[in-house]
Formats: sequence, C-alpha cells, structure tokens
Amino acid sequence: MEATEALAPTSTSKCTISVRQLFDQLADLDFTAPLTFAGLAIAYIASRAYWLDLGYGTDPDAWRVALTADYLWEHGEYLPSRLPGYPLHELVTAAAVQQGWIWTNLSTVFISVVGLYLFALLAKKLDVPHRGILTLGFAFAPLLWVNSVMTMDYMWALTFVLGTYLALLNKQASLAGFLLGIAAGFRLTSLFMLPVFWLLLWRTDERNQIRPMTVACLATTLVAYTLVLMDYGLNFLNFYDEKVHYEEFIKRLGKDGLGIIGGLAVIVGGLLSLPRLRSLPSDLLRDPHVLTWAAAIVVLFYTYGRLPHEIAYLVPVFPFGFFLMARYMSRAVLVGTLAVIVLAGFVDVTTPDDTVGITTETFSSARIGKGMLLSDIETLRNQMAFAHELRALTEDDAVRKPAVVSVGFIYPELVMLYKDELDIRILEEDLTAISQLSDKGHACDPSCTRTTPQIEYVWLLEFDQFQTYEQGGRTMYYTTDAGRSTYGVYEYRPGYFGALELPLSRDNPSLGEGTASTER
Repeated sequence: MEATEALAPTSTSKCTISVRQLFDQLADLDFTAPLTFAGLAIAYIASRAYWLDLGYGTDPDAWRVALTADYLWEHGEYLPSRLPGYPLHELVTAAAVQQGWIWTNLSTVFISVVGLYLFALLAKKLDVPHRGILTLGFAFAPLLWVNSVMTMDYMWALTFVLGTYLALLNKQASLAGFLLGIAAGFRLTSLFMLPVFWLLLWRTDERNQIRPMTVACLATTLVAYTLVLMDYGLNFLNFYDEKVHYEEFIKRLGKDGLGIIGGLAVIVGGLLSLPRLRSLPSDLLRDPHVLTWAAAIVVLFYTYGRLPHEIAYLVPVFPFGFFLMARYMSRAVLVGTLAVIVLAGFVDVTTPDDTVGITTETFSSARIGKGMLLSDIETLRNQMAFAHELRALTEDDAVRKPAVVSVGFIYPELVMLYKDELDIRILEEDLTAISQLSDKGHACDPSCTRTTPQIEYVWLLEFDQFQTYEQGGRTMYYTTDAGRSTYGVYEYRPGYFGALELPLSRDNPSLGEGTASTER
C-alpha cells in the first residue's frame, strides 16, 4: 500500500510533465515545414467541408458575385456585383460558377489555405512567440472560418495583403506593390494598407522602396479595374453609404467579431498582460513591426467605423491583432484566449431579443446558445428555405397573374437558385445603381419576351416603376422585408398603393419560421 502511494505522485508528475512538454512543443511548432503544414491543411479543409454545399454564403453579396459571374457567362457582359466593383474576384468566380457553389466555395477555401501558410511563414520570419499555437488560432478563428468557405472576397484580399508583407520582409518592393494591387483588385479597400506599408519602409530605412512599391501597386490596381472604369469612369467609386446606428455597431462588433465570450477573453487576456503591455509605447518607437501591426489595426478599425455594414470588413485585423497578442501575452494567457475565441464559434452568449437597440432586454434575454459557426449554418438553411418558399408561393394559383413581386434581400439568392427557370435581366441601365443586376434586377418566367410575363421578380421598385407596372394591369406583391426596404430606400410603402403582402412563414429571410429570432 505504501509502495503504491509512493508511486502515485511520480506517475502524476510524469503525466504533468508530458502535458507541459506537449504544449511547449505545440506552441513552437513550425507549421511551415511541409509535412506539418500538410497535416494542418487537411484539417483546415476538412473542417470547412460541411459548409461547401449550403449555398454561396449568408451574405447576399456572395450571391450577387455568383449572379455577376453567371451573367457574364450567359450574356458576355460584365456588370459588377456591387460598386466600387470587385473585378478579380468576380472573374475568378466566373471560372467556377458553372460548376455550382461547391466549386466557388472551394476556391475560397484553397486561397485561404495559402493565406494560412503565409501567416505561419510571417510568424516564423518575424520570430513571433508561440507561433505554433498562434497559427492554430488563426486557422480556426470563427470569423475567418466562416469567410474562408463562402463565395466572398475577404480571404482572397487578406491572402494577398499577407503576401505583400512577406515580400517587404524579403526586400522585394515591386513584388509587394504588385501583390497589394492584386489585393485591391479583389477588394479595393486593401489600398488602405498602402500607408501602413509606407510606414514600415520608412522605419526600416527602406525609404527608396516606397516609390517602386507605390507605382507597382497603383498600376496593378488600375489594370484590375479596367473593366469597371470602361463603363463607369470615376463613378465606380459609388458605394452604399447608409449610416449605421452606434448600437448596431456595438452589437456587430461584440457578437460577430469574436463572439461575446471571445471578446471578453481578449479583454481579460489584455488585463492579465498589463505588466507586459507597459512596454508597448516604447516598442512602437523601437520596433518597426510592432508599429506596423498597431498602425494596421488603427487604420482598419477606422475604415470599419466609417461604414460598419459587415463585420467581415475586420478580417484583415486578425493577423496583426494576433501578432500583438503573441508579443504581449504569456503562453498560458494566449492559449486560453485563443481557445475561448475558437469555442465561441460553437457556444456563445446569445441575445435574441435585442432586435431594437440595446435595452435592458438585451441583457435579461442573454443565455448560452449557438456560436457563430452553428448560427451561420442555421442562417444558410433559413435563407434557402425562405427562397424556396417564396418561389413556391408565387407560382401558386393563389397569387393573381400577371404579378410583379418585390422580394427584397433574398433577390440574388432566389434568381440564382432558379436561374434555369428564369430569364435574368435588368430593369434599366443605371450606372448610379450600386448593383444593376440586383438593385435594378429583373427576373421572370421564360415569357419575358411577351408583353406581359406571368411572374416577374424584382429587388425593389422606385415609385414611378411601381405605378407603371400597376397601371399596366399587374398585381403587385411584396415581402415584409421588401416593404421595409422600399420605405427606407424610396420612401413609400407599397401596401398603401394597392400592393399585397405575401403570407410567408417568416418575415426575415435569415430567421426561422414565424418571427422568432435566431440563436444569435
């Protein structure tokens, strides 16, 4: 008995040492090694597999991109998915869109894998502490996870921004400018990183490289936007400029950036790291890369705060934020913080009753629910179910024909789901529209060539267009979402002028049946 008791502490001690050694090895694991990265890449792709066949994405812009790519194939005409244009992403999507969303989503996954490798390589070249754990956190951060498996441009742009940084580390300024120009061709706001990289070159005594990098960047961007400039000229800089209320800004930042518990973990991790953070002001003066990371975060948060329509605008913040976390957090704090960020993708504090501002109900209704990843799956399913229900209802005899249906938010998804049954066109050429194919979109049954098609779908209608249709003998219908949006954009309510609201089972395409909020 005594011998057994004597052995127990030794066994526990060995186990403790073994776990500690495992964490030590994982923290400093070199994910740029071929076999190690291959294992991570396989896990990365496998973790995204479930999303591949759920549609182009929860963001209607993903369906807009697919619509642009498909229209290019069908009509040989390039119409931007939305201004200011995302030409390189739309052309890349056009190469795969005929095979469906699995392949367009896969293209995003594969470029994201490249971005993951570049992140690991940067962490190694910059000698960032705990780079193994940091790379794993970057691979499975929920916001990056969701955007790495939809037909959107965020991860494409981020990958080329990371390539730009790496090229500058290798003293290849012209290549860096070219890569940043490519990033801008996928997402024009990538140009906001140009002054950040100027700062890096200035602080590393490479001032003579600023000009070649800038020339290469602007020339590449100009070439990438040739198709847009040919039709729109400088009007291509038009974009959706609707202001977002500060309460909505806070909710998006808190709930959808890192998740509630993920955001709290970062705050707690920062507080625990205050002794280390005391050196940050002097490091900003002494270390050009710390200054670059901080400058990138400031610039990107400023641009997001200007137009915080999508939380994914903050995707480029992640590598620079993670580098700062690794620099100033201890290993234990970093591991804990990253673990909670990943966990928030599956389980998080949810506030389903905060649809109108931030009130006491926002906090009283808070509970544990689905995290960002599971909520994203739910939203994908709900949006597709909404589109199918809308199509079935409008084909039913209960809808008086000929009919014009304002469908609102779901328009790009509806017409892409039924593109083989519909003739997709535009109401009128309008170079001031953010998206001609959706904002001015028009889809109807194959009888579009006839004077009066039986069913016509539009996103929204200006009042004079609404009157023209109504006076032409069409029965006007609208969804709840389209009714709200019509009032917000064109300042009239369709129901006041004879339009009929469709009796759909949900008011919002992103919600489940009825009017209950989702878990988020």
